[in-house]
Amino acid sequence: MQQTNTFSKYLYWLSKDQLEQVKAPLNRIGIKLSGVLKTPCEVLKASGNKVLYASPAIWSTLCKRQGSWYRASDRAGKYMLVSEQRLPSAYDQYLDAEISAADFTPETLPSRKQLLELVDSEPYKNQRPDEWELPGMKDSILFKTMFTLTGFWGWGDNLKSHWVNHKANHANFLSRQFTTNIDGEDVPYSITTNDGVCSSCVEFFNIIKQDDRKLVRACPGSITFAKLERERYYDVKPLNIPVMVQ
Repeated sequence: MQQTNTFSKYLYWLSKDQLEQVKAPLNRIGIKLSGVLKTPCEVLKASGNKVLYASPAIWSTLCKRQGSWYRASDRAGKYMLVSEQRLPSAYDQYLDAEISAADFTPETLPSRKQLLELVDSEPYKNQRPDEWELPGMKDSILFKTMFTLTGFWGWGDNLKSHWVNHKANHANFLSRQFTTNIDGEDVPYSITTNDGVCSSCVEFFNIIKQDDRKLVRACPGSITFAKLERERYYDVKPLNIPVMVQ
């Protein structure tokens, strides 16, 4: 599959009041803000002068259990905004990270034994939300139906067969056991193929390990709703911009 390297987005986090304050100034310079309706990952479809944002409520709709990572974080209650172009410097106080396409491909992926060790790691057990660990019948049916119809899973796949993969991906970003070196920095990455990733939004939107750079593979949901590429890694690079005091 031919891949392109043109994907680049800028991630901002704002309070409700801050979002309301920036709408009119952005509109005056030709930037249109629009809220997404189904899933948080839809904001990654932002393009041109169309900027997309996700309200706190969107984390409790279709991906409610997965949204527990957001609700348990210090991002809870904030609005997430994504722009294809970096907004003027006046908005740097809200700027959080840049998300871009990467050429990275791991030489190997962990064995099942290594995946289980990741899930048993203290960073994962101490930091994952309890709700995340409680998939119900709704999850099983939704995953099976959606991922089979979209071709990510075969008829023999189900949530149970991928559950360790789902947990281990988040666990690796917390425990940093599998990393690659980029410019002298050890960067953790998603450690399964797309069919074994769940809620990549946790890493795409810098909800966990906010100061850490990450190489993230899209989950089937974000490929479906945000049109991200299969077999592609995305580089999530935190941007620590100093705020100028007036």
